[in-house]
Amino acid sequence: MQITFYFNVLNREKALCQLVGKSLAAGKTVCVLTESAAATAALDRLLWEVPQNGFVPHCAADDPRATRTPVIVDHRAELLPANEVLFNWTGQVSANWSRHARVIEIVDSDEDRLIASRQRWRAYQALGFQPDAIDMKELPRHD
Repeated sequence: MQITFYFNVLNREKALCQLVGKSLAAGKTVCVLTESAAATAALDRLLWEVPQNGFVPHCAADDPRATRTPVIVDHRAELLPANEVLFNWTGQVSANWSRHARVIEIVDSDEDRLIASRQRWRAYQALGFQPDAIDMKELPRHD
């Protein structure tokens, strides 16, 4: 199990799309857990638009095409299949996070999200895992 926090992200949505695309390019299956039906709908629209020169094939967990689709976006954690990568787009640790080989958390500078991410970091540690931290300010920019 690998848990990675990407922090100091300038734009969470853009980072999510880039990292999901990178996971797909590596041949991984992906789940994105959102907080609500509205957040799921917002990410659904975003994944149709970003990247501008491509498309991220995705659907909801209960869609008939879910078994053939590499990215599942849903707010119902109990419906998410066990995939290689889980992007946690919520403010808490998912109840089903351990069914995935890797968990990715994306953190920007929003104070509430920073506080929640620190709580999740400690929760993973309490479960016996040592998350990795990647500081996006330290990486070269490729805009």
